[in-house]
Amino acid sequence: MLRTRTPELSEPQALALTRYHRSLARTLALSAAALVMVVIPVYQLQELLLLGMPDLWRAHVGWRSLPMIIAVVVLAWCSWHRDGYGAPLLLRLLALSVMAMIFGLFAVNWIADSNDIDRMTRGVIICTFAVTLFSLKGARELVVFFAAPFVVLLVFLQVSGHSVLAAIATLFDPLMMFIIAAIASEVLYRTWMAAFLANQQLAEHAATDSLTGLSNRRHIEPQLAGETARARRHQATFSVLMADLDHFKRVNDRYGHDAGDEVLREVARRLREMLRTEDRPARWGGEEFLVLLTDTELDQAEIVAEKLRAGIADTPIEVNGHSIDMTISIGVAQHQGEDDPLDLIRRADQALYRAKDEGRNRVCADPR
Repeated sequence: MLRTRTPELSEPQALALTRYHRSLARTLALSAAALVMVVIPVYQLQELLLLGMPDLWRAHVGWRSLPMIIAVVVLAWCSWHRDGYGAPLLLRLLALSVMAMIFGLFAVNWIADSNDIDRMTRGVIICTFAVTLFSLKGARELVVFFAAPFVVLLVFLQVSGHSVLAAIATLFDPLMMFIIAAIASEVLYRTWMAAFLANQQLAEHAATDSLTGLSNRRHIEPQLAGETARARRHQATFSVLMADLDHFKRVNDRYGHDAGDEVLREVARRLREMLRTEDRPARWGGEEFLVLLTDTELDQAEIVAEKLRAGIADTPIEVNGHSIDMTISIGVAQHQGEDDPLDLIRRADQALYRAKDEGRNRVCADPR
C-alpha cells in the first residue's frame, strides 16, 4: 500500500494549505451529507415496500439513524461556518459513521441468518467506494474508516459465538475493494496535493520579486488597498515607508551589476530581519522599497524608519571582497482617511524626496 507523505511546506504554504483543506472539507462534507440524506431513506423505504423485512427493518432504522443524525449536524454546521472551520473533523465523523452503519447492518443480517447477506456485502463495497471520495488524507484515513468498524464487527462476532472466518470469507470481495480503494484514495490525495503546490508556486512567483524575495509591486498594491479599506471601516490607521538607496548607480558603475544585485538582496534581508512579522516589505521598483506598517501611527513609523536607516548605514555590505558603504533615505506617511492608497504613497514619496534634498541618509515624515 502506498504511504502518504505530506511534502515539506513553508509557513505561508502551510497556512494556505490549511485554508484550502478547510474549504475542500466543507464542500465534500456538504456533498456527502446531502447524499446521505437522500440515499439512506431510499434504501430504508425500499426494504419496507419492496422486500418486506418487518423483523429487521427496525434494527436497520437504528443503524441508519447514526449517519443521518451526523449528516444533519454537518449540514447545519457547514452552512453556519462558511470558512470551513470544523469541517474536516465532521467529514471524517460522517465517513466513519457510514462505514459503521454498513458493518452494523451486515452484523444484524449475519446474526439473523438473513437471506439478504449478499445485498449487505454489496453495500459494504458501495460504501467503501463512496467514503474513498471523502478521504482528505488518502489511504491512511480510509484505513481508519474501514478498519475500525471492521475490527469491531469481528470482535463482536467472536464474542457472540459466530464464525469469524466465515464472515471474513463472505466479506472477501469488500476486502479486495478496500485495497483498491486505498490505492485510489492515495492517488487522489497526491494528485490534488501536487495541483495545490503547483498553484502555490505559480502564485508565489507572481507575487514575489525574483531578486530580493520580497513582495513585488503587483502583490503589495492589493494589500495596500485592503489595508486602506480596513482602516476606514474600523477607524484604524497604518503607515507607509518609501525608501530609496542613496547613490546606488555608483555601486553598479564601480562594482558591476552583479554586485548591485547582491546589495539589493542584502538590503532586503536586513529589512526582513528588522521588521515585525506583521509588517510587509516590498520591492517597489529598482532600488526603491516600500514597507507597509499595520496599526502604526506616524511617530511609531518614524522610529521604525530610523531603525531601518541605521541598520543599512551602520554596517557595510560585503560583496566579492569589497566592503560597500550603503545608505538609505526614507519617507514616512500615515494614513489620514484617504480612499485611494496611491494618495498616501504620493505623500510618502514627497517625504522621501525631501530626505534626498536635505542630504540623504535620513528619515523625513509627511507633516500632515
